[in-house]
Amino acid sequence: MDNKILFRFSIEEQYVINYNHQNEEYTFDELERISKSNFEYWNSVSREGYSQEWEILNKNITRVREYLSTIEELDSESIRNYFYNNIPSNREEIETDKYLYKISMSSPIDRDAEFGKIKNFVSFYIQHLTNNLREAVINFIRLSKNMYEIGYDLSSTSQYRFYPALYLLKQHFSDLKESKDDFETNIVLPIKSKLQEISDDSNEQYKEITTFIETKHNEIQQQFDEKSIELKEFQSSINIWQEGKEARLNDLEETYKNKLSLEAPEELWYNRSKEYREKAKYWTWVLIVSALALVGFLTGLVMVIHDYSLDTIQEIPFISKSFILVSIISFFVYIIRVLIKIVMSNHHLATEYEQKAALTRFYQALTYAGTDIAQEERIIIIHSLFSRTETGLVKTDSSNDVDAILSVLSKNVH
Repeated sequence: MDNKILFRFSIEEQYVINYNHQNEEYTFDELERISKSNFEYWNSVSREGYSQEWEILNKNITRVREYLSTIEELDSESIRNYFYNNIPSNREEIETDKYLYKISMSSPIDRDAEFGKIKNFVSFYIQHLTNNLREAVINFIRLSKNMYEIGYDLSSTSQYRFYPALYLLKQHFSDLKESKDDFETNIVLPIKSKLQEISDDSNEQYKEITTFIETKHNEIQQQFDEKSIELKEFQSSINIWQEGKEARLNDLEETYKNKLSLEAPEELWYNRSKEYREKAKYWTWVLIVSALALVGFLTGLVMVIHDYSLDTIQEIPFISKSFILVSIISFFVYIIRVLIKIVMSNHHLATEYEQKAALTRFYQALTYAGTDIAQEERIIIIHSLFSRTETGLVKTDSSNDVDAILSVLSKNVH
C-alpha cells in the first residue's frame, strides 16, 4: 500500500517558518506518527491552541487503521475511497495507480526545520499569558520572517502581538541563549519522548510480527501434520491394495499354472468318462440280449438234454439229469456274471474319471479363490489325482484315493 498511497501536508505560510511541503511526502505509518507527536505536544501546552485539529486528524487515522485491520483482501480502490471519505484531503493521481492525498492543516508542524524556535517562544509565552496562543504563534512566525515589523508590534496594545515582538527583540539584541531548563524542556525531553515512542513502536511491532510468525508457523505445522497423517493413511491403503493385488495376481498365476498342468488330464478324464459311459451302455444291452438269448437257448437245451440223457444215463449211471441241468445253468450264470462285472466296471471307470475331472476343477477353483494349500497337501492331491484307477474287476488293497482328496480339500476350505 505504501508504494501506491502517499500523503502530504498542505499548510499555509503563516503557520510555518521553514517547511517545504512540496517535497515532503509520507506513508500512512509516517502520517500516523506525525499526527500523534503534534497532538501530544499541542495538547500538553494548551487546549486552546492547535491540539483540536490534530486530535481530529488522529481520530480519523485511528478509524482508518481499524478498517485496514478488519479487511481480508487489500482492494486498492476500496482503500483509496475509504481514505478519501474519512481523512479530509485533496486527491490526485501522480502516477499510474499511485495517488497523493493533500491534507490541509491550520497549524504549525513539528517537521518544520525551525519548529524548535516556535516551541521556545510558546514556552516563553505561556509563562506570562494563557490566552490567545494561536494568534501569538501566528504573529511570532510572521515577525520571524519579517524582523523589520518588530517595532510596529512593540507599540501594539494587543499582548498576543507585543510578546512575540518582545521575545524576538530580546533574542536579537542580547543574544540570549536557551537556559538549561528551556533546553531540557524543548530539546532533550522531546527527543527522549520521540526515542521512547520509537522504541515502544518497535517493541509493539516486534511482538506483532513474532505473534504473526508463531501463528502462521503453528498453522503450517498443523497443516503439515494433517497432510503427513493423510499421506501415511494413503500409503497404508496403497500398500494394502498392492498386497491384495499381488496376492490376487499370485493366485491367478497359480491358477493359470494349474490350468496349464491339469487342463490336458482333465480333458482326458472327461473324455474317458464319456467313453466308459458309452461302453457301459453298450455292455448293458449286450447283457440284456445275452440274458434273453441264454434263457431261450437254455429252454431248448434243457429239452434236448432231457431226451438225450435217457439213453446216456442208462449207460452212465453216475450222471443224473439234475447234475447236467445244474452244470448248464451254472455256466450260463457265470457268463451273465462276467457280463454284469464288465458293465459295472465300465460304470465304475466312468464315475471314477468324472470324479477326477470334478476334483481337478474344484482344486483349480480353490487356487483361484486364494486358498492356502501346503506343499505336502499339494503332493497328496496330485498323487491322488494321478494314481492308478481300479477297474473293479479285480480287488486290490489300495486305499480310497477319492477319500484322501476330499479330506485334504475340505480342511483347506475351512
